[in-house]
Amino acid sequence: MNSNAGTDASAMASVKTLAERYAQETESLGKLHPKVVRAVCDNKFPELIKPHNSGNLRQFIDTCSVIAEGCMSTGWCNFVWGMHNYLIALYPQSVQEKVWHGTDPVRQLVSASLGPAGKAIEEHDSGLLVSGRWSFASGCDHAEWLLLGIKRDGHEPTLGLFRRKEVEIDDSSWQVIGLRGTGSKDVVANEVLVPWERLLSFSESLAPYAAMLILVIVGPVVGGAQGAVDHYQRSLQSMLHNVDDFSLKSAPHLLCLTKATAEVDTARTIVLAAADQLDINPTPDDYTTAKIVRDTAYAAQLSKRATQRVFDISGGSALKESNPLQRFYRDVTAGCAHARLRWDQQALSFASLSLTRK
Repeated sequence: MNSNAGTDASAMASVKTLAERYAQETESLGKLHPKVVRAVCDNKFPELIKPHNSGNLRQFIDTCSVIAEGCMSTGWCNFVWGMHNYLIALYPQSVQEKVWHGTDPVRQLVSASLGPAGKAIEEHDSGLLVSGRWSFASGCDHAEWLLLGIKRDGHEPTLGLFRRKEVEIDDSSWQVIGLRGTGSKDVVANEVLVPWERLLSFSESLAPYAAMLILVIVGPVVGGAQGAVDHYQRSLQSMLHNVDDFSLKSAPHLLCLTKATAEVDTARTIVLAAADQLDINPTPDDYTTAKIVRDTAYAAQLSKRATQRVFDISGGSALKESNPLQRFYRDVTAGCAHARLRWDQQALSFASLSLTRK
């Protein structure tokens, strides 16, 4: 994505290059390479939308996307850590100070699994006793804190903040074909007492910011698609050395490139337009939220289509592990499998709301 004036373009480019350099090692590790984590944090990319900072949602999504052009797992983890920093600011000041203490930004990272998969088994004067298993906690290996959804009998779901040392990470739970480097593993808690100050109801935390929470997911997907298209374009440039090579034989490749770039450009435009809306009002009405969620899913579909297009036309060469195109293809496909990016579900929800809207 094209960087904004408020974001350090050279820093983004540097981290993108570093993430790309370590992309294969990141996949092998099943989590981000330590040097990549350090670079992301030293440049304060997960802090862009902390409320006291000057960054906005457009800049944050743009940054995640640019990083993802080099390694989609890195862009994905940055969106996770950054968005959950935003949620930490909804907790009491005393909690914020505990999370953001010290000077090392790596020790302030926050992972999450927001669905209410855990259960409050007892209520105490000091808090809730919670047990459960949560899936898809991206970037959890590097995080000191985790936001985890909790079911409570007789109450609405609650978002609990857990210290990393209070839970276990199941390393065997993330054996996947795409987004391997995100380390989106299962997190397990066994009778953890979560203080009241580290508990917020969904209506106080997630519900008002639903549009933002969903929109940020697609930023790395658009970036991954851009990375795939850029790689394909470079391959064409090396294949077609001069104007004489632009023959009928090359026409399918040129048309493919044109369609793919149009799809990614359209996805980017849709996403950034929605980000501009949310920068003005981060808690829009139900209809606007549904529209942004619909547009988010549609941008994911466009990104997936562009990636599939350049992967298919590249033939057998794209299957080699040394070819980054196969990694982009796997990662974009995996990203689009996210429940909130499923087109049919979001489209039908929007249609139902729009037909009943007065």
